[in-house]
Amino acid sequence: MIRKSLIAAGFSILLPFLVSIGSADDSVVNRSTGNSSTNTQIALGRNNASESFPMLNRSKRGWTFRAVTTKELDRLSERDPDLYPVAAMEILARINTRARYHIAEDVKSGRPLRVPDDFTLYKDWSPVPDYIPEAAQIPKLVLIVKDIPFLGWYEHGNLVKDSLICIGKKDSWTRAGTYRILNKDKDHISRSYTNAYGEPAPMPWALRIYEHVWIHAGDIEKGYCSHGCINLPYFPAIELFKWADSSTVVRIIDSMHR
Repeated sequence: MIRKSLIAAGFSILLPFLVSIGSADDSVVNRSTGNSSTNTQIALGRNNASESFPMLNRSKRGWTFRAVTTKELDRLSERDPDLYPVAAMEILARINTRARYHIAEDVKSGRPLRVPDDFTLYKDWSPVPDYIPEAAQIPKLVLIVKDIPFLGWYEHGNLVKDSLICIGKKDSWTRAGTYRILNKDKDHISRSYTNAYGEPAPMPWALRIYEHVWIHAGDIEKGYCSHGCINLPYFPAIELFKWADSSTVVRIIDSMHR
């Protein structure tokens, strides 16, 4: 499996991860919460992304940039029942950081995509680690990696689920740092931005992490398409919203490279 091969290649953690509970120095978290009693500090990763798409080992990347046909995807399930068309589309969505309905249009129009050389290797693939042992003392953690971009949520260091995401179009629009969830609003409406019809933009299943930046359901056209918010596909956004609480730590990093 791709995930196991990454671990074997020395990517089991993918990042230096330092956790100290009860630290007196918690300025990053306190900036976003305004709560001087918050005492969890997380220092995670280094802010020097070296590639724009570092999910896979470039020497054996496992995919080819090309067009793929509906018939080709249909044939996958003949060899492996797990690779029914929707599942294959989801794999393409994940490695292209693009919502599945956009992928369907890409396939239909013949637009080139990152296509796995072997789809079976990607059935349980994720670019984020299965387990972060240094986070074992943190009940709930959301990890957001900007240069992939991808999100994972963890309980005591164990990956619960992950998702492709869209973040700010400009690097500074989604700031790296350590935060906590400040507000939850499943029917949130933006006060800053409008939709295509000039109306206040809906931001459903929203979790505010700092200022006007929220994690919420949205359209994932590509990995960098927002004004700073972290957008998830609709159903993962619902799952994350229901799972998270006001004590959940959110860590945004630029890269998982050392």
